[in-house]
Amino acid sequence: MKTSVDQNIITPVVKFPKVFDSTTASQFHREIDRTIEGGFNTVLIDLKEVACITSSGLLALVLAFKTVRDAGRKLFICSMNEQARILFELTGLDQVFESVSN
Repeated sequence: MKTSVDQNIITPVVKFPKVFDSTTASQFHREIDRTIEGGFNTVLIDLKEVACITSSGLLALVLAFKTVRDAGRKLFICSMNEQARILFELTGLDQVFESVSN
């Protein structure tokens, strides 16, 4: 499955399939790069449909955070489901990523 980006007026929303792993991570990086090249100041990562995030998926999120930050942009997590929320808390990523409520 592929990631997708909804381009709305304010900011793009990067959405994911149920499994966020090394396969979807490479597509994710392409979407993040396109968003930065598109001149958007804010990127929203929608984790609502994600059922499984592997270590490759977590690494991809951390690298995306760094890429977006280095470009002078902001990255936010939105629509985080319970499984993703628990994973973020266990790994301490909830202290790194800013999230917005649904």
